[in-house]
Amino acid sequence: MIELVIIYCLATDQKNCVEKRNPFDSYSDPVACMVSAQMYAQQYLEEHPKWRLARWKCEVNVPDQEGT
Repeated sequence: MIELVIIYCLATDQKNCVEKRNPFDSYSDPVACMVSAQMYAQQYLEEHPKWRLARWKCEVNVPDQEGT
C-alpha cells in the first residue's frame, strides 16, 4: 500500500504542524503518488487558507504510527 503523507504548518506559527495521510490503494508505484501530491496539497490549502505546505512524501508499506 502506498500512502501520501502531507505536512501542513500554520502560516503564523511554523511549529504548529499537522500530518495528513491519504491512502492510495490504486497506486502501485511511488512516482504516481508523488505526481498526485501537488493536486491534493493544493486542494487542502484552498480549503484551509491559514495553513501552508511544509513537505510531502509517499510511504510504501509503513505501519501507522499513531501516538508518536
